[in-house]
Amino acid sequence: MRQIFSSPRLENVEKVAQLMRDADIQVRITDGRSYKGSRRGGFSYSDTDAPKPAVWIVRSEDQVRAREILRTAGLIDSTRTNDGSAPTFRFEPRTQQAAADPGRKRAFRFKVAVLGGIAVVIGMALVQTVRTPLAPVLASPPFDGSVHATLPAVAIAAFQHAVADAKLPVLCLTIDGRDAPAAVIDQVGRQPFITVPGSHCRRVADSDTGSVFPKTGQPALLIDVQGFRPSAADTAKIEVNAYHHQMYGSYKTLQVRHIDGRWQVTDTLRHVAMQG
Repeated sequence: MRQIFSSPRLENVEKVAQLMRDADIQVRITDGRSYKGSRRGGFSYSDTDAPKPAVWIVRSEDQVRAREILRTAGLIDSTRTNDGSAPTFRFEPRTQQAAADPGRKRAFRFKVAVLGGIAVVIGMALVQTVRTPLAPVLASPPFDGSVHATLPAVAIAAFQHAVADAKLPVLCLTIDGRDAPAAVIDQVGRQPFITVPGSHCRRVADSDTGSVFPKTGQPALLIDVQGFRPSAADTAKIEVNAYHHQMYGSYKTLQVRHIDGRWQVTDTLRHVAMQG
């Protein structure tokens, strides 16, 4: 007999022995289980002199084939050790060995970075959607006539009503005194108007000049939606101010309702206009 493999861990030795048996190679294990089968060969870093479980080839003619099987399975680096002793086994599947390859490690890190970048982009998109919801949302109490932050869906309905009367080429939109978000502007804007956030325009009271869109020098109409006062979850009043200069503008108080899944303007409660 000749020893072809040894390991401090009996389970590794048994795996190699089974590998040999599967190839019809007769083997014997030494320093393995006790005769009663209740003890396994233990492993301790401090017990360096203890005999290690080993696999022995019974027939000498099987030795070369056995070592070749170990090498092919990636369990040893070569078919012969420097000192002629049996190779000591570190049981690692080929997948783990492949993962240790530097090239594959770099490829793996690159994939992780790409996936991480995609996750960040998706997360930012979700956050932006939460910040500027466009789906119709019912009003929240109290319903006592107090002013609430204007719902984006209500603002869209009010802007679309105001745009129907607009005659200037540039529309500058604000909600409660702040720039309307891009998602709202996208739904309100239509040809032939240029529709932009309110801060992109310059408010000018002089009737000889009027408010302007500096980027193109065109006359601009500043439209602000504000004063959202819900009287019920699906009913409210909203104010719309349209301003070009001190002698050109309008003020409206609109009735809005949530009907068929969206907010709609149902009535004009007050309208004051100057077209000088």
